[in-house]
Amino acid sequence: MEMKEPLRPLRKGAPRARSAAAVAAVERREERVHTWPHLVSVELMAALIFLVLLSLMSVVVKAPLGSLANPEVTPDPAKAPWYFLGLQELLLHMNPSLAGVIVPTVVLVGLAALPYIDRRRKGTGIWFSGPKGKAITAFAAFYTAVWELALIFLDEWLPVPGSEARGVAPYLEYLLRPLDLPPVVIDVLGGWLVPIFFMTFIPFSLAVIVRRHWKADTREVAIALYTFFVASFVVLTIIGTAFRGYGMQLMWPWEIGRPIGF
Repeated sequence: MEMKEPLRPLRKGAPRARSAAAVAAVERREERVHTWPHLVSVELMAALIFLVLLSLMSVVVKAPLGSLANPEVTPDPAKAPWYFLGLQELLLHMNPSLAGVIVPTVVLVGLAALPYIDRRRKGTGIWFSGPKGKAITAFAAFYTAVWELALIFLDEWLPVPGSEARGVAPYLEYLLRPLDLPPVVIDVLGGWLVPIFFMTFIPFSLAVIVRRHWKADTREVAIALYTFFVASFVVLTIIGTAFRGYGMQLMWPWEIGRPIGF
């Protein structure tokens, strides 16, 4: 009579052991560190460095103290806090509703939508998300700065024939004067349509260039657009802080002096 070998029972712990080994391998590759003391010590050193720098700045740079507030005398220039100077710079070039309400809302919604547009997990947590990210970031910052400086200078110094006025809106009014258009049409064109065109064209053209030159994917295009926002904020803030003097005119920082009324 032939004897058959009994079937061996399956080991229930084998799959679990393999999964535990895989998890351990992943954790070794991730090289996790604890918040204390690694992160906290770095943040403490950064806070101390900034405290020393601010203390030195407070000693070297004298903060002007003016007289008591007088509602009948407005300082010139009257500037917003530094974190709003970018928006104040936009107010000089377009309609106040567009610069103060619509543009910030669109920017905030766009920044909040980036994680839902780029849902790829590969490269998450890596600076610039790869080797191409650094080149894309540098190009996007340079491209944005050149465009915005050119537009600021154009709107500041574009001469209007036969008039002392300067800027894009007065020049459009001069060109459209023979058509005898209503003033509201000229205001909409100079205060709304032209700024919207450039604010749309610059990031759109940037995305097209990045896609064609670097064969960029969605994340790399998102990096370029985020760099466009950061570079815009930096350029507009620097212009509004250091290069806007009396009457919010462009001038060198050493020509600005103390605001009138102090």
